[in-house]
Amino acid sequence: MWPYVAMARTLETEPDRVYERIVTEVAAIDGTDPMELPPLFNAVDPDALLSVFSATESGVSRSGRVEFPYAGYEITITFDDDPELRIERA
Repeated sequence: MWPYVAMARTLETEPDRVYERIVTEVAAIDGTDPMELPPLFNAVDPDALLSVFSATESGVSRSGRVEFPYAGYEITITFDDDPELRIERA
């Protein structure tokens, strides 16, 4: 189980699974079934989220940060060499 810090989780994740990780981690924090949460695409376009992690046409990795609210949480994804997902109660 991931450690809680002020109702937040920070963890590394694989870029191609980040949207699944968001839903499963929020469900775990809430102690609910992931199917009971609102669809993630209501908060962010999963395809657009994946494209942020893909390399540029020249092959250079992107870096940056994406933030959005989801199911009562503030989701922050920092991406560089190893993407980091932070889920914090809003």
